[in-house]
Amino acid sequence: MPLELSHEKLNYLYGMVRKSVLGNPSEYDSYGVITEAFILHKQPQERFTLFPQLFLPWNPNDPNDARGCLPDLGLGRYYDSVPHVRLQGGVKVKRAVAEITHLPSANDAAEIEALQTVIHTTVTQAEDQAKAAVKGGLLPGDKTLQWLIFVGPYFTCIRFGPFAGAQLQTRGHKPNDSGDWLAAIEIQRSKEKRQKYPIYLLGTSEAAAELERFLDVTAAFYI
Repeated sequence: MPLELSHEKLNYLYGMVRKSVLGNPSEYDSYGVITEAFILHKQPQERFTLFPQLFLPWNPNDPNDARGCLPDLGLGRYYDSVPHVRLQGGVKVKRAVAEITHLPSANDAAEIEALQTVIHTTVTQAEDQAKAAVKGGLLPGDKTLQWLIFVGPYFTCIRFGPFAGAQLQTRGHKPNDSGDWLAAIEIQRSKEKRQKYPIYLLGTSEAAAELERFLDVTAAFYI
């Protein structure tokens, strides 16, 4: 049965949300409240582990290739067998834009162009992180993956994959010469194609339900 947060816990989290956007907030001001939100869903205790700034090599089998991706948070578990860390998903965090620092409702925030633009321009970064995790064996290559993008205390869930071989070799955020040109064209088209993302605000029951859904669905990746 999905975990439901009490009103007391939601109010506690919303109090942190309110303080996290005071002054001139950076993404670092968001890390604390985002981490706290996940901790509230960490029942039972072994449900998942948070891996901050988890480096994911782009070519894990080439020790001379220093390129990699760095999700702000990886959600996963430790394993005795290789790879010793395996993920169920990841988190990319961007600073709160000025238009959301007065904490509009999630429905109103979804209409804010600046917020939608930040999410849109971050999708390729998140997708590269998911690709790197697949190439390193931290995520399955034959499943639809989910990644969370936060802009301050607001977030949405993005879905990727399964990735074809050419897609795994092609980076979207920092294109590489060795990438497949057809995959690169498709990435460029996706950058140009805009969509309206659903938005959730931490400290609300809707956001708690979405985080719970994300954690429950992606837990199926653990084997």
